Amino acid sequence: MTAYFLPLTIGGQTYDFSHLEPFTFTIPSQLAKRDLNVHVTFSAHCFTEGYDEATHPEGEQIILDGAGRQRTFCAIRYRLSKVLPAVIQGLNSPQAKVFQTAAMRNWAFSITIEDPSGPYHVFFEIRRAGKDKPQDLNLVVESAYHQTGEPPRLHGRMAFMLLCGKVFLNQPTSTKR
Repeated sequence: MTAYFLPLTIGGQTYDFSHLEPFTFTIPSQLAKRDLNVHVTFSAHCFTEGYDEATHPEGEQIILDGAGRQRTFCAIRYRLSKVLPAVIQGLNSPQAKVFQTAAMRNWAFSITIEDPSGPYHVFFEIRRAGKDKPQDLNLVVESAYHQTGEPPRLHGRMAFMLLCGKVFLNQPTSTKR
């Protein structure tokens, strides 16, 4: 089986991405009146940052994201990506709240981290899986980064478990602004 992300060698160091292999976890949904299987995948934005020709290290590989846009490897995002599977699985709690983003199609979950100090934002999209899939929902972690500037524009919040039930039942997920 081919790895979801192949290892990268940058500056003589090889970076392994086995921690970002897709996985599935189960959410108990009171709204759906059943357990929901959530399949999780990650995008390259979890370990890369926007490409800038002027600041991209000379000789370093340019990484293409799923849409073919150029990205630059980010050692900090890579290091922080190692906790992403646990962060996502931690959403399997009645206390876990997520915020709707300004784009209104995706969601954010934020935690405070020590190194670098401050907020760490995880952005994801969740959709109902096709009837031919073994899972009920597909969650794609679109980006994850520590905040260095202005905070992201976020709208209202919702319990993650409730969000899963609403998405599964094709109910509206808009939050109050």
